[in-house]
Amino acid sequence: MSSRSSSLGTKTALARLLTQERITGTDEEIAIVHETNRQSTIKEILVHVFLMSKFKYFPSMLTVQKAENQYFTSTDNDQAAHCAPGQIVCGGLPIQKLIKRSDDLEMIVECLFSKTDGIHFKFNQADSRAEGSRAEDNGLRHAFGRACNQVAQAGKFARFNRAFEFYHYIESAYITYKTQGLQAMDIAIQKQRQATEPLKDVTREEIIFILEKYRHTLASSSPSLDTVQALFPEDIWREYAAAR
Repeated sequence: MSSRSSSLGTKTALARLLTQERITGTDEEIAIVHETNRQSTIKEILVHVFLMSKFKYFPSMLTVQKAENQYFTSTDNDQAAHCAPGQIVCGGLPIQKLIKRSDDLEMIVECLFSKTDGIHFKFNQADSRAEGSRAEDNGLRHAFGRACNQVAQAGKFARFNRAFEFYHYIESAYITYKTQGLQAMDIAIQKQRQATEPLKDVTREEIIFILEKYRHTLASSSPSLDTVQALFPEDIWREYAAAR
């Protein structure tokens, strides 16, 4: 086990304190749950990015890197698969590190980037192929970065009196992610159909099947924030306003 760290401590220490319920079911059911969790996490992060931009946390453009923070580990053939396609960074720092006046907000954002699902490692294999490993890849990570920059740009100039008045900015950014994410899924599926290198302990057909289920679930998704359980943008806005 590695000692990957977070604000809550090392990965080794956290594994002694925290547990993660394994997602069970058929491959189709697990793929739908994991993809749905990914969509909810992205929407919630977009809310925070919008409000962080509104309150001038970002001195430069946002970039996206591989997700690093992780609180849970899994055993046997399972892995803790990140829900967010990557970590959003500004000026070389994860954006949660830019939140200096609210420990609660910093931890909330860090936990969003650290959120994982406990599932068989083949789902993580499919995730990696959809995310893209390089900046020039048009994968989910690239789509996520584009959506975050779009909503950050909107946040700079947005004026509103109630949170629901800025929902359309978040939903528009999610549509950008969804459109480019579907393209990323198509590219990943096509590459897998053409690939010939041998795989270990997983079949090409399994990865393609999972990617296709991800794609179908993303294609049918709604941009509405109402799909995210326990998300209260009005409260989040008030917290950022109080932390100025």
